[in-house]
Amino acid sequence: MNSEHALVLTCDDPNWAATGSPQRLRAALAGIGLPGGVAMFEVFAPHPGHARLALFGDGPPPFTIVEFRAPAPEPLRRLAGDPRLRRALREAGPPSGWMIGLFRVVSEALPQPKLQPTATATSATEVPLALLVHYYGPTDDPGAFAAHYVAHHPAILARLPRVREVLCYLPAGPVASGLPQDPTVIRNEVRFDSMDDLLAALRSSVMTELRADTKAFPRFGRSTHYPMLRG
Repeated sequence: MNSEHALVLTCDDPNWAATGSPQRLRAALAGIGLPGGVAMFEVFAPHPGHARLALFGDGPPPFTIVEFRAPAPEPLRRLAGDPRLRRALREAGPPSGWMIGLFRVVSEALPQPKLQPTATATSATEVPLALLVHYYGPTDDPGAFAAHYVAHHPAILARLPRVREVLCYLPAGPVASGLPQDPTVIRNEVRFDSMDDLLAALRSSVMTELRADTKAFPRFGRSTHYPMLRG
């Protein structure tokens, strides 16, 4: 497994849908400029076809998610405390509803050979859809839960038909930002070229293995599943 780090900001304020704009948010964040050591950022918006994912019954998705990536956590910790980041969030939409988390991102190797991109993806690295899964407490031991999950579940996810990437986000400690801390005990991201590919994967026989593995998880509270567009 390869790993790097991510600073993730999630807004679940329902006012975002009325007054926020992913495009305005991207522009405001781009105006900050990437601090030294921060490699890139992405803005995730709800997939317009999210209602098609009725399997999990989790309701409306988060209204937007921002993710900064870096090889090491220190630049992301500095960015979390940068007042320009908070100002950019205020400029782009409702200032409330944001939470922040620092994570170590672990990438699961996919079976070979890799698939060729479909017509909806212009290259193998441009994969627009991410199914984001968040796991919440209470757990008896959050670290043990995350370790068990990473040791078993991603390898099964990697066998889903037409999957492009499987990523696990392990909490890497609190950050000083003035925002509420992300309460998830682990996050998971499974990427596909399209909603059709995701739905086909969820109808595959691999889902039987995933459900069986989920029953073996250490105790946790709940999980949510949201399809988001990367950009």
